[in-house]
Amino acid sequence: MLAVWPAARDAAVSGSTGIEGNPLGPAEVEAVLAGAAIDADAGHIREVENYNRALNLARDAAARPGFAWSHEVIHLISATIMEGLPRDTHGNYRGPGEDVFVGIFTGPSPLLVQTLMDELIEWLTRRDQAPPLIRSALLHLNIIAIHPFNDGNGRTARILAAMELVRDGVRSPELISIEAYLRRNRDEYIDALRTTLGPTYDPENHPVTEWLDYYTRISLDRLDARNRILDALPTDIGILVSALADAREPLEWGSTLLAARVSRLRTAALAELTGRSMPAVRAELGRITRAGWLEPRGATRGRWYAPSERLNAVPLHIPELMRLLAAGEQLSLFDEALAG
Repeated sequence: MLAVWPAARDAAVSGSTGIEGNPLGPAEVEAVLAGAAIDADAGHIREVENYNRALNLARDAAARPGFAWSHEVIHLISATIMEGLPRDTHGNYRGPGEDVFVGIFTGPSPLLVQTLMDELIEWLTRRDQAPPLIRSALLHLNIIAIHPFNDGNGRTARILAAMELVRDGVRSPELISIEAYLRRNRDEYIDALRTTLGPTYDPENHPVTEWLDYYTRISLDRLDARNRILDALPTDIGILVSALADAREPLEWGSTLLAARVSRLRTAALAELTGRSMPAVRAELGRITRAGWLEPRGATRGRWYAPSERLNAVPLHIPELMRLLAAGEQLSLFDEALAG
């Protein structure tokens, strides 16, 4: 899991910020989160950093045994997403005079926002018998519909929806993240919201069936992708370990080699994920490189390790699955590639 999680995280961050117009792709997001210098707008970099911090806060909070939905939780997520950006709302709900017009959609009066959020939190706390995926979809939709903040509502909605899944036991929500798909199919996503919401906030007269069908279809495809990744892990690691055994090289390099096949491999990130010291990780990467499995790219702060031709020649399933996930493509393309 340590080998594939960073790539899934980069795809989720890039996907959600990209829906709002941020141009940074997964590889650039990886560089930003690694602290490497990139040629990009400072505001776009800040959006990526904020969203990543909000994701971490959300995942850790929702996984706690005593977690409970509250206004404070929602304020914190929104405040983290918008911190230091031009329309920083500091996590506060809209107030008098702060009306919302998004395209043809008119949000509810700011005088109703507090009451509507009270009702939403009461419903979340009640934990009725609706399946977790349906609850996640409805939470996503209601935050967009209420539009409680002056900015950042879409990003907040997507993180809160993931939190509801974490509450139900999903420990790696990035692996079933729908954000990359939504970025790739942004017009489809916006149309699904517009069709459900109508021109004004009027939930009693706008059935949500179409939205639920749309949301669950995408989510189930991502869930299938996650299951295939988890199923393929033992096989792919076994193939790599076998290749290492044939070369009489340390078998524990297997997970590091897999990590290099799915995303840029950096010393600091590997040290953090594995709980080892920087010198120990640096020494290991040096040995793997000298053995011909990795190739260093960049210098100093920006250095990372790419798979060598030798490593790329090892037949694995997970790299292609992760590529599809990061690109927001559907699994049917993977099935077609296998058939071909």
